[in-house]
Amino acid sequence: MKSSHILLLLSLASTGAAAFELGAPKHNNTDNLVWTGHLSPDTDSVTSALIAAHIYGGTAVVPEGINPESQFVLDYCQVAAPKQLSDFGQKAVGLVDFNQKTQLHPTIDESSIVAIVDHHAIGGAPVNMSQVAPIDIRAWGSAATILADRAESLDIDLPAHLACTTLAGILSDTVVFQSSTTTEYDRHYAKELAKEAGIADLNAFGQKMLEAKSDLSHISAAEILTMDYKNFSYGGKKVGIGVAETLTAQQLLDRRNEFVAAMISYKETQKLDHLFFAVIDTKNKRANLLWIDDIDAAIAAKAFTGQPKQGWLVLDGVTSRKRQIGPAIQGAIEGRK
Repeated sequence: MKSSHILLLLSLASTGAAAFELGAPKHNNTDNLVWTGHLSPDTDSVTSALIAAHIYGGTAVVPEGINPESQFVLDYCQVAAPKQLSDFGQKAVGLVDFNQKTQLHPTIDESSIVAIVDHHAIGGAPVNMSQVAPIDIRAWGSAATILADRAESLDIDLPAHLACTTLAGILSDTVVFQSSTTTEYDRHYAKELAKEAGIADLNAFGQKMLEAKSDLSHISAAEILTMDYKNFSYGGKKVGIGVAETLTAQQLLDRRNEFVAAMISYKETQKLDHLFFAVIDTKNKRANLLWIDDIDAAIAAKAFTGQPKQGWLVLDGVTSRKRQIGPAIQGAIEGRK
């Protein structure tokens, strides 16, 4: 065993990381603790790290650069962007908004994970911890909602700027309550957070966020492909699914050839078994799905019924990777469709 790994384990043991408590923050030693979301961080991931650090101590960080919507939110709420951390060695790590090993920064040792707060299913490649750590997974619309509930139950007040960012996390992942993943908990805490943040019209705020997310004209197809992207392990296969949520879907649909070229390159370099990309039309509540070869065409045919249009498969009523796109692809790959 490398000496650095031994030192990490001793450090975690001395800080009480193995006994981390989500229900009793004052008992936790938070020396060297960071909170992070998944690779290709989205707004829920970024804002959940911020509120988790406020509740439990430690520092909010991101594993990669943030997207335009998240930057808009940070600017609007007057919050400094979390530091991008390239090396998580010697850190105690709290995970927010994911639980899959495929979405974990490669420098995070699973023995360093002290807690997980998430709203996704435990899929085919969950993080594999030898230590006991608290895990809070709920079928709510965002991780930010769960952490807002944690703050309330612990009687921890949120300053206006964090109420603002946490509200943004909820609005982003629920697509301003349009997503099928939206729950009454999301609506309840969004209203409470809007009051605390001094935001009179949360729907107008959400609309501004959608507009910020939609302006991708200056960004390359390769960047858009991985801007909101996740790797999954379905049936032992490595599967990539990227999405782009936008109010101006046609701008991206017209760039089909660019996305095909980007997907061909990305699938080869990442050695993926399957790769899919969806332009989510948030205005008309539909997904436009794209793939690049016959193997993935066969999976899509099993997973979905829809109408092809201009080289995209149009899926009316489909807006969620977590609830709709991912499970359908998983079922097709694993022979359950």
